[in-house]
Amino acid sequence: MASNSFNEVVELLANADEPVSVTAAAGCGKTEAIVRAVEKSKGKQLILTHTHAGVASLKSRFRKYQIPESKYRVATIASWLLKYVLSYGSMSGFNNPRPLKKEWSELYPAAEKLLIFPFMKEVIESSYNGIFIDEYQDCTISQHNIVKKLCEFLPVRVLGDPLQGIFGFSDDPLISWEEDVLHFFRQLPNLIKPYRWDRDGNNPLLGEQLADIRERLENNEVIDLRNFSEINWNEFSEQNQINELSKNYNSNSILGIHTGEWIDVNRKKTPLDRLTARKMRGEYQCIEEMDCYSMMNFAREFYKYSGIVNRLRQSIENFLLEGIAYNDLPENLQNEIQRVSRISEIPEIIEIALKTTPVFRKELFREMQNAIKKHSTGKYSSLEEAAYVSRNLTRVNGRKIEGKIISRTLLIKGLEFDHAVVLNANLLDRNNFYVAITRGSKSLTVLSESPVFSF
Repeated sequence: MASNSFNEVVELLANADEPVSVTAAAGCGKTEAIVRAVEKSKGKQLILTHTHAGVASLKSRFRKYQIPESKYRVATIASWLLKYVLSYGSMSGFNNPRPLKKEWSELYPAAEKLLIFPFMKEVIESSYNGIFIDEYQDCTISQHNIVKKLCEFLPVRVLGDPLQGIFGFSDDPLISWEEDVLHFFRQLPNLIKPYRWDRDGNNPLLGEQLADIRERLENNEVIDLRNFSEINWNEFSEQNQINELSKNYNSNSILGIHTGEWIDVNRKKTPLDRLTARKMRGEYQCIEEMDCYSMMNFAREFYKYSGIVNRLRQSIENFLLEGIAYNDLPENLQNEIQRVSRISEIPEIIEIALKTTPVFRKELFREMQNAIKKHSTGKYSSLEEAAYVSRNLTRVNGRKIEGKIISRTLLIKGLEFDHAVVLNANLLDRNNFYVAITRGSKSLTVLSESPVFSF
């Protein structure tokens, strides 16, 4: 069900009084539709999404149109539910304020249990007049069950693209768009116009060709990138990878995209994006996972060795080597580390590293600085607790990602850059491939073993 009118979809979303859905291909105005519909809606709307990049993107768009915060609240599904299950822990059975990794999976059964209580309907209705959920294709079955319960409380509008579903877990699979979404939510017209590429200064022909590729992917057809004039294809090699990322694009909005594969390097598992960013000598930055596992691990280690100076200094060195583009620390940093005797002195060492060495994990370094400064106030029982609180502020507020980035599809989905370079594309499955090729609004380069793809 295609739409010739973006405004038509916005009006339908704004005035929906029942569960409705919108299917929107990448770059076809999904975020814009949510923001415009919230502006036209009555009362305060809750907008939920999956990633903190998505939260930041939505908040930025609301600010762009000067929509007052009294009209909306934006959050990830997980963080919004966490607030409620902790507030009513005796009823939800969930009392973990700092879930990590698989512990998050315990959140959803707890939330479903809580929402059965009749008073929760009154609690949520008193806070919001409606709910929008972005990137709905990334909902798991357990999340979908919660959303169906929310539909009993308020009008719920979900938007997404089944071809961009790349999350999900073995014990909690992704929804089926056909079975779970279209059979439960009334389908509104699709959004099909590629606004991302049609804007001034972008590449409309690239948008048209990506729409053609999308149709071929949906029909399981073979795709030969040599047939698409706006897509630059090159054979993948380490040198070609460096050459493409080093090109002068006359822009700092450049994204290098890897699969999420981790490989063994000196007996240590390392993701491909970090290996490539290290080779680029700080010209590109890596994005951290929202749980920021590296920071949490080093926070525990720093705290453990806080009374053992030599071990603490070694841990600081190991931490810095995680994010600077050298295999060994330069002499100035080694000398500075030898003066450290307390955890509270680490932020100064990190600042020196940021100013004097090529760093490709600035986000990690800045977050650790913030965590140690929080811990130094004496308000937290451990550095790990301070690190969690610091990172959770980012989780709640979202983060703005800009500049030259090398990352993985899971961490950059929903983001837009001027130029995208897909690295080693033959390692991607169909949905990850589609997510990757739709990130660049002006140019797209694909490196792979072959220009021919068959999923």
